[in-house]
Amino acid sequence: MNQVYKFHNAKLLTGECIDFIVENGKITDLLPVTTSIHNAKFDLADFVKNRNPSTDIINIDCKAELILPAAIDVHVHSREPGFSHKEDWMTLSNAAFKGGVVAVCDMPNTLPPTMSRADIEEKAHIAQKSKLAFKLYLGVGKANIGSLKNILSDPSLPLCGLKVYYGQSTGELMYDDLETLAKALPENMRGVLTFHSEDQCRIDHNEKELLTGYNSKDDSLPYELHSKIRSSDSAWQSTKVILEWAKKWQQPVHIAHISTPAEMELIEEARQGGLHVTAEVAPHHLIFSTDDYEHLGPLLKMNPPVRSPEEVHELRNYFAKGLIDYFATDHAPHTLVEKNQPYKLCPSGVPSIEYFWPLLLLLADQTGLSPVQTLQMGAAKAAIPFGFSSLGKLEVGYDASFVWISRQTQTIRNKEVVSKCRWSPYDGMELPYTVCATWHKGQLVYNNKLND
Repeated sequence: MNQVYKFHNAKLLTGECIDFIVENGKITDLLPVTTSIHNAKFDLADFVKNRNPSTDIINIDCKAELILPAAIDVHVHSREPGFSHKEDWMTLSNAAFKGGVVAVCDMPNTLPPTMSRADIEEKAHIAQKSKLAFKLYLGVGKANIGSLKNILSDPSLPLCGLKVYYGQSTGELMYDDLETLAKALPENMRGVLTFHSEDQCRIDHNEKELLTGYNSKDDSLPYELHSKIRSSDSAWQSTKVILEWAKKWQQPVHIAHISTPAEMELIEEARQGGLHVTAEVAPHHLIFSTDDYEHLGPLLKMNPPVRSPEEVHELRNYFAKGLIDYFATDHAPHTLVEKNQPYKLCPSGVPSIEYFWPLLLLLADQTGLSPVQTLQMGAAKAAIPFGFSSLGKLEVGYDASFVWISRQTQTIRNKEVVSKCRWSPYDGMELPYTVCATWHKGQLVYNNKLND
């Protein structure tokens, strides 16, 4: 039986209330409540006449709670294949839906790293078992630089772009020959050219200087050394080089997980000079600072690391003005056993995706980010460049992928984490928003409140 859903009294983040119709996974009709439905005593039969008489109409009262477009997280680490003890595509999808996310861009540092056509096809086969919409990043290294044009030009592959780990030592995935890269890219490259931006030379220098006097096997190294070794200056210097290269070649670029206001100054200057450059920010770089190492220790280790309270404050100002393009979690789970190791053995990365919308809405409230900019950062702006053209908006013709959010305070607890790692750096934090339900293409994929 064909089912038609009518959602009543849905409140948008901008304040308006709407009614909308969902059929065959699409939003088919949408009308303001105040002018078109309640005042006119609207009859649903007007929408469904001339349709299959077996149509089953299901009415859902949203009770004037928030209905937002489902989010697009442009920076996640699925961990599968190769590291499925940390996360797999099914547990990733459960966590994503809980956070109001239905589409993800997966990073290439799995095992094997995603560097060939075969690697892409293998990962896509695994990812298709989940209900998530997904795109994959191709990684680049010396071994595959010659095949980039062929792979990146193939529209049959589910790619969102190329990820360059510039200045970060990640084995096969490290690449720093930007001149060769420029010549290896296809013309009018499909997707996004994304950089992890940290200067490895400066990092190596800092490490040598800061660890002088420590035993190489010392298990008592403080975790706060991470922010000094991978210094703000190392990020600034790397981003400066990348932007100068992009200007020379007139190559659009995207900078992942911006962590310093100094980088945003460089980006703003480049934009004013006519360069197309976008940036993303992760919640941990807006919420935590170096002061939090004291109580979070290894759980706060990530690349790039957290910055000083002063830098966090300035970065939040850029966020508040809507100058950062995308909110992306950099969801990178590890087990607690792995994280609770001495500094040198502790892997970098934290899980975040299952609190995507509540964290973004909290930060918007705290900083004064406008509702329109909030929706842009969480969903709408990423849809086209990353390959999700039917997602990101509550409009007729778009996929019926949306989130019901209540202004109901929740306290994050490790025991309630659905990601396979079962912990969160936000454990104990109160969020004034809760995702009650998530729909993807007209299907209810997460339900924390509704009975049907």
